[in-house]
Amino acid sequence: MLHTSRKAPGAGLPPRCRPLLAALLSAGLILPVQAAEPAARESAPAASAQRSYSIAAGPLAEVLNRFAAEAGIVLVFDAAQLKGLSSRGLVGRYDLAGGFRSLLAGTPFEAQPSASGGFVLRARPATAAQTDSSPPKQAEPQLPSVVVYAKPLPSVDSMDREMIRNLPAINGDITSQLKLNPNIQYSEGQLSSFTGGEIAPAEISIHGAKPYQNEMLIDGVSIANDLDPGNKITPTSPEFVPGAAQALAIDNSILCDVEVRDSNVSAEYGRFTGGVVDAKICAARKRLGGSVSVGYTSSDWTTLFVDDAKKAEFENSSSADYQPEFKKWTYKASVETRPREDWGLLLSVVRKQSDIPLNRFTTTNSGSTESHKVTQQRIQDTLVLKTDFAPAGSKHKGDVSVVYAPASSSYFIEDYRDSDYTIKSGGLNLSSRLESKYALATLSQQLSYSQTEQSRRSDADTYRNWRWSSDKNWGDATSGTNPTSGEGAWGDVDQRVQTINYKFKSAFKAIETAGIKHRFTSGIELSKQHAEYERLKDQTYYYTVANLPTTGAIARCQRSDGSYDTAACSATPTLRQGVGQYFRNQMIYHAGSFDVDAQSWAAYLEDESSWRNFILRGGLRLDRDSLTGDTNLAPRSRFNWQLSEPLNLELGANRYYGRNLFAYAMQEKVNTLKTTQTRNGTLTWGSVTSYKPLNRLEDIKTPFDDELSAGLSYDPNWLAGTMNLRFTRRDGRDQIVKRIKTGQADCNSNQCYIYTNDGGSLTKDVTLSWSSARAFKTGPAATRVWFAFNKSDVKSNYSTYADTYSTSQANDAIIKYDGEFIRYSEMPADNYNRPWTLRIGTLSSLPAHQLTISNILRIRDGYQQMLSNGTTDYQGTTVDVYEKTALPRSIALDTVFHWSPRVYRDQQLDIKLSIENITNRKNKISVSDTYATYERGRSFALEIGYVF
Repeated sequence: MLHTSRKAPGAGLPPRCRPLLAALLSAGLILPVQAAEPAARESAPAASAQRSYSIAAGPLAEVLNRFAAEAGIVLVFDAAQLKGLSSRGLVGRYDLAGGFRSLLAGTPFEAQPSASGGFVLRARPATAAQTDSSPPKQAEPQLPSVVVYAKPLPSVDSMDREMIRNLPAINGDITSQLKLNPNIQYSEGQLSSFTGGEIAPAEISIHGAKPYQNEMLIDGVSIANDLDPGNKITPTSPEFVPGAAQALAIDNSILCDVEVRDSNVSAEYGRFTGGVVDAKICAARKRLGGSVSVGYTSSDWTTLFVDDAKKAEFENSSSADYQPEFKKWTYKASVETRPREDWGLLLSVVRKQSDIPLNRFTTTNSGSTESHKVTQQRIQDTLVLKTDFAPAGSKHKGDVSVVYAPASSSYFIEDYRDSDYTIKSGGLNLSSRLESKYALATLSQQLSYSQTEQSRRSDADTYRNWRWSSDKNWGDATSGTNPTSGEGAWGDVDQRVQTINYKFKSAFKAIETAGIKHRFTSGIELSKQHAEYERLKDQTYYYTVANLPTTGAIARCQRSDGSYDTAACSATPTLRQGVGQYFRNQMIYHAGSFDVDAQSWAAYLEDESSWRNFILRGGLRLDRDSLTGDTNLAPRSRFNWQLSEPLNLELGANRYYGRNLFAYAMQEKVNTLKTTQTRNGTLTWGSVTSYKPLNRLEDIKTPFDDELSAGLSYDPNWLAGTMNLRFTRRDGRDQIVKRIKTGQADCNSNQCYIYTNDGGSLTKDVTLSWSSARAFKTGPAATRVWFAFNKSDVKSNYSTYADTYSTSQANDAIIKYDGEFIRYSEMPADNYNRPWTLRIGTLSSLPAHQLTISNILRIRDGYQQMLSNGTTDYQGTTVDVYEKTALPRSIALDTVFHWSPRVYRDQQLDIKLSIENITNRKNKISVSDTYATYERGRSFALEIGYVF
């Protein structure tokens, strides 16, 4: 908080400055406060004092804000006048005057000290000095005392453009770049040596919550998957399509800011129990410019650690679960223009592609004429178009953005021909935003539309596994006692959700009553969603193969009406039985569709009150969702007490309600599209048996987390940054799980899968973090540093809503774990649960060499993996036994060398070499009875581009 001397607001200002001051005050960017004591001015930074800076090139307004924040000064300027201007940044030791001269070189502006002790940005005079005949210089106007709310410097939970461009993340997705955040844990399988060819975004847990309970925002629009994100099914599922927590896989090259809100989250945000990842798309900065690049990595550039017991199966893999070979290419192109200061346009295109060659058959199958090698592909495209406008002198500014990000992943069913299928995901986001600044409040509105999918396309609409014969001869005749030849896939399924969303926010001008200053914020959010499930055409599954009689028409696959059954019958003698074969059962998944509509709304009101050294933010958020019929009230509160100049205490108590997924409702109807028929000793199918629902949606409540937090922040000058210590406790309640319920006459086989609120979790996190407020100068390098330590204890009685919840879990039964009898809910979580982590990041700039070197060191404590080990007796009752296996500590150092030599004027090469796990450490991530799984070793990725 910085102060200047006080006069009445606007007093002494030239008329042309008063509208600017009024706009800043009404927008809440600056607030009038009481006059500072004389000592405050004495403690202001001396103009002659030098300090080290490492500020990247960028838009002039952003660079000046960063300079003022690091220098600890008040700088007043009209950002609208600086649109379209850029600065080359600042690296090295400078006093204030030298810093301003360097930053403003080549611009029509200069920084002049004001009588209040701050600085004002003004246009340079037409001549270097006034002539004697010039009119006498007017007295320097005194600005009113202000509090400047500057954009926070990059930290472990807030990344700027420079961090995004330089910190390690070979796959280039948003979540992979959040490694510095101490409250984020990654899936243990994310870096597995078995699946190095995957390019899907990393799934993260925030404070123990499930990955699908995070809110992911791109320019204010959610990209979280509302369909079925927790379903990680295998290719053997005809009905369901696997999903992911993110509906859109966005490349991070289009982003300029990413902030993680993981505790004391404002009432403005909802639909999460974990946290909010809020990312912003870059706006155009140059009058005309752009870039092109190509990136590459492969299995040849990666060390894959594979257990000897698994090596032969891995190297001859026919499954996407084991990927011994892969090649990844990334192609990027962008163009931007800002023909006027008040209007800009950005277009960006990115394609990521991974080729994964695999064997089609689990054996050598040398006698088959089918193709033995099949290349699976993973493709992600990102097309972004963004335009922003801020007419000079207008109260309004806005932007319009289009994000089209389809993705596809091709697979096949091993040992089957004609079994190729493609999982389609991603979709489209359209958004328009308008911000209007009035005397009493700043009003923000956003209207958005999105369409995402989780679908499948297959090569075939039949699935059958023949016994091997000379007619059905593509399988391996030497495999097992009864060799087979399988063919087909599971048909075409579309799952889509369309969302129309409107947000309105009012940020009111600060008011003061009885010495207490209030800043009120209110808003509403309206959403309408339409989800649909459609099977595009009939799919037939033939099963239970039997021998044909040796005589009669049926031996030739001829029906009683004289026609021949070529789909489910073959007269050719099989290899082992020596007679023909036919299928006795068929299951038909009929073409059909159904849909689910949902409407939701939310309203919130928040007041941030400040008095002396105290700030209290209290708010309420009210949500209504038609999927559950719930109306939920979530209180939010945060209390800050400035104990001394460098020391601040923060306390919080909050409730966060999560999202409800369409999977809960849609899975109830999927099974009703299915019928079966049987036959025995004949080729005529019997009567049709229709299926009842396999799932049923009963009354469920919206899951929520209750949060208590306490923290201290310490920011003395000698520490060169803020040290934060925080404790966070999360109680997850009413979490959604799936149970089997028997004796249900309205369900198939008299049993139903029913979603209930029996899930729960308890998370305790202690985090210590520090982010440097300025760069440290060491020789020719200026280095920024981040440090974060986390101690975490996560207990959860379920994995995801998609897993079947056992009776023992539902009843919180006694189990034996690690030699002790405990309740099921007291078991540690089976993923995203490292007991402690240490993360250190550095970003070093060497301007003389146009080189940036960044590092992230992650040390993750070993954890206890749970293995089921039979049952035992407990007070006359049989209980399950689980043993824990200690896994060792994991250490990984990731490094990026980013070289940008200038070629001609503003044109430059852009070469980035990323090295993950540079020490090639062999980190174990899981064990089974027979083998261990390891993270990938040293991995190289190279990106070469040209910027103009």
